[in-house]
Amino acid sequence: MTKKITYTDEPMNTGKIVKDLLPGPESLTFRKQRVLTLRLDEPTMAELKEIADNKGLGMSTLVRMWVRERLAGNTSM
Repeated sequence: MTKKITYTDEPMNTGKIVKDLLPGPESLTFRKQRVLTLRLDEPTMAELKEIADNKGLGMSTLVRMWVRERLAGNTSM
């Protein structure tokens, strides 16, 4: 047997109003990413996969991080 619901005319407490956490659409920007194809030999791929696995990252993520670090630290070759 289920409990009978009693309805009343009491005012409801709807909670507090929270401001939007995200900026408006006019201030949002989307990064355009492009794809770079890179050919590596099997030993290099195996070593890269091992390092990425040890760090808990994907290979592409690891390579992207390395490229960004290199570009941030050394602007000339």
